[in-house]
Amino acid sequence: MNDNEIKARLKSSAEEGFKALFDEYWSYCYTIVFSVLRGFGSQSDIEDCTSDVLSDVAMNYNSMHEGSLKAYIGTSAKRRAIDVKRSLSSHTSKNIPLEDDISSLLPSADNVEAQTENAELSEILLSRISSLGEPDASIIIHKFFYEHNSSETAKILGMNPITVRSRLRRALKKLKVLLADFDITL
Repeated sequence: MNDNEIKARLKSSAEEGFKALFDEYWSYCYTIVFSVLRGFGSQSDIEDCTSDVLSDVAMNYNSMHEGSLKAYIGTSAKRRAIDVKRSLSSHTSKNIPLEDDISSLLPSADNVEAQTENAELSEILLSRISSLGEPDASIIIHKFFYEHNSSETAKILGMNPITVRSRLRRALKKLKVLLADFDITL
């Protein structure tokens, strides 16, 4: 069914026009509303907003209007969904539902322990890499932290790629010795 037929039905019979509008544009309107409300509203919020948009269009659309009905619905859907999103986000930011278990939002003790241990290991590793001096420290950082290959590292540091590879091999041997004191192996 095209826009002109839907407009004619809206003009002749509100009920028939709404049914035609609903059948033709539900999924289009739903898609727009869903893209705006995703992550903010529930399934019923999205469906309610979609129904409200189509109801508003059926009641307020001027059938004599020359513009596209699809464009009008798209604009209406986006604006209504943004209003609903604002309403939902202001409502949820001020209230914490009682049925939610807040402890599930907090990190577990195991997770905190692992994060702390990783942070300590990273600090030790970076300090030992820095102790190698330049350009060895930069070569290792480019290779393992930035995942650059020897050619890219050589270009950045202004060196020959073969030199970068040989310095990397020697720097890793030195680093392995420095990390042995902490029981860290490469």
